[in-house]
Amino acid sequence: MIPDLTNDHKLYATLVMEVRREMNKTERQKMVKECRTSGMTAKAWCETKGIQYQQYISWATKVNREEHQKQTQQWAEVTQDKEEPAIGEIKLNCGKWSICVGTGFNHTLLVKILKAVEAVC
Repeated sequence: MIPDLTNDHKLYATLVMEVRREMNKTERQKMVKECRTSGMTAKAWCETKGIQYQQYISWATKVNREEHQKQTQQWAEVTQDKEEPAIGEIKLNCGKWSICVGTGFNHTLLVKILKAVEAVC
């Protein structure tokens, strides 16, 4: 005769069986998202959930691969203005911004300008 398990043991056995079975894609994504948004390290989150850390790493790896496969290449349109920059001059356009850099430019100033433009483009 099989001994009657206490409720705690039944719950633990259920949790162990759930963790061990192969999770489907949606379940993996949900668990990985929960961990990532918890504000805890993955190891600490796994400990609080009773999940083996290596099992979580396997789920996260699968989720990362799935997300990477979904990403599509994006191309930016590049057009050449009819207006030709002067020889020795570089013209950078970003939206309504246009920056012309000639020979003898101040490198430090250009870096500051590009950082400022990057923040708004």
